[in-house]
Amino acid sequence: MAAMAYKPAYHDSWALVIGINAYQNVSPLSYACNDADAIHSVLVNDLGFPSSNVILLKDTTATRNAIYDAFLSFSSKATNPDDRVLVFFAGHGMTLDGHSGKIGCLIPIDGDPKTYGSLLRWDDLTRNADVIPAKHILFIMDACYSGLAIQRATPPSTQRFLSDMLQRISRQVITAGKADETVADGGGPQGNNSIFTGYLLEGLQGVAADTGGILTANGLMHFVYQKVAQDPRSKQTPHYGHIDGDGDFILLSPNQQHLKAASPKDFLIKVAPEKPESSGLHSETLAKPSFAEVQGYVDPERPNFGRNQLSNNLGETRLSGLEREFVKAFSWLSLVIEPIDRTVSIDIAKELARLKNPNQTHPSLPSHLFFVFPRNARTTIDYLLLYEDVAYNNQLWGRYLRIDKRGSIEYGDSSRAVFLEHQETRCFRYVKIIGLLWEVMFFAKGLLGIAGYMGGVRYLVNLIGTRDTILTDFAEGKGKDNKQWAQPFGFGITDHLRELKCPSLNLQLSYDLILDSLDEQAARKVVDDAAAKLGLAYNHQSKPRCFNYDTDIFPWQQYENTM
Repeated sequence: MAAMAYKPAYHDSWALVIGINAYQNVSPLSYACNDADAIHSVLVNDLGFPSSNVILLKDTTATRNAIYDAFLSFSSKATNPDDRVLVFFAGHGMTLDGHSGKIGCLIPIDGDPKTYGSLLRWDDLTRNADVIPAKHILFIMDACYSGLAIQRATPPSTQRFLSDMLQRISRQVITAGKADETVADGGGPQGNNSIFTGYLLEGLQGVAADTGGILTANGLMHFVYQKVAQDPRSKQTPHYGHIDGDGDFILLSPNQQHLKAASPKDFLIKVAPEKPESSGLHSETLAKPSFAEVQGYVDPERPNFGRNQLSNNLGETRLSGLEREFVKAFSWLSLVIEPIDRTVSIDIAKELARLKNPNQTHPSLPSHLFFVFPRNARTTIDYLLLYEDVAYNNQLWGRYLRIDKRGSIEYGDSSRAVFLEHQETRCFRYVKIIGLLWEVMFFAKGLLGIAGYMGGVRYLVNLIGTRDTILTDFAEGKGKDNKQWAQPFGFGITDHLRELKCPSLNLQLSYDLILDSLDEQAARKVVDDAAAKLGLAYNHQSKPRCFNYDTDIFPWQQYENTM
């Protein structure tokens, strides 16, 4: 399916629910129709599926042709790319041996295991899912078979934004067990369903939701997997995962935010590990690279990390006696903020008019809201660039701010306020880095808020060229017991100073933020975490020395006076 922009909400919801007890050619089941009725009820009553959009096929209506036709009908019903489709099947399944591996099949009411043409091949459904425009399709199969061809066993990260999940395509599946296992007909926790569907219903009714009230398909499937696998009456182990894409089917969210097209809210959700059946198959979903990826902020272990068209213009000042030399920068700070929703739009001309004059300090506002912009400006069709020369009449820059038309922000700074070379030792200035991290975070909230975006962003804090550098410029104010930090050069170049050199080529810290809830308390958590991690990267084992001695007080006056 071609890559496209999806909205961070659903447009409409569709479902096909199938339950078969009275089989014609295989042993009957007792609870499959109960399972179908219960799933139908929870979809309509609890999960926002319109009853007119849910197709229910039971027993005599669940023929091979009827199931196949009903599924394909979504190609002309779920025509909005932001729709979702759920398919539930409760009945028998079986596995055939093919030249290319296992072939999973569902057995409709008129299916005969001796007549392969009467079965419904699982890959017939997955292949034809391509003709359904809906971005999310979830298959839930209370049946046993192999041949799922699940792509991957681990999620891309341990947590994601709700809006991010909703803007990526996904085709997901959970099946009750493998081909060599017996799926229990009955035995569910409430006594009216199979073990698999019984725990599935518990999860759908909110038990499997995370602490923020969000229920994803991946979270539901992880819950069911654990419950069924650990039930002493169970002889089956569910398998689940992605068969295409890396989004996630959303079932519940606070105040049904996932069903609201103009939702101003965003949420962070944990991603449960997948437990797929090994198939030996793997394919990558093509996705448009993010702003950070395009600009080179992917792998801090690579020598070209953070080096791009604009950062290549940065210069640094090197002192040799009384001589001052301006050379291309090898070390600098880079702060990158990227909206999860790539439909954000910034008016470059209007933003230039708003930012062309530097901020003026206002004593009634907290210091972290003052971000002084570089003075020089250029525009392109894609971004606004503000920059300052490293020295008067010099072609190299000391810092720059790029504002992309899609809302991404990149701030690069190699000025002496951030980086310097002292007594042949290369130094990052601790207080200045942490203060800038703080200010740029709130600048981004203001900029994107003007554009009407208050959702999720990723914040990357990058130090480029850190190997063999040290942190200097500690907080000078007195703290606990009236003590203050000893600055690193108080006793010249010592063995202790050498111990504080960073062994890493580059450093990167990554944070997921929701602008709508970004207040001083939330920002403080990011600042404290970054300060501590940067300190550890330089072998500082006490509290971060960018705060007054053994306190959490940040020296804003010292920050503002930094040259």
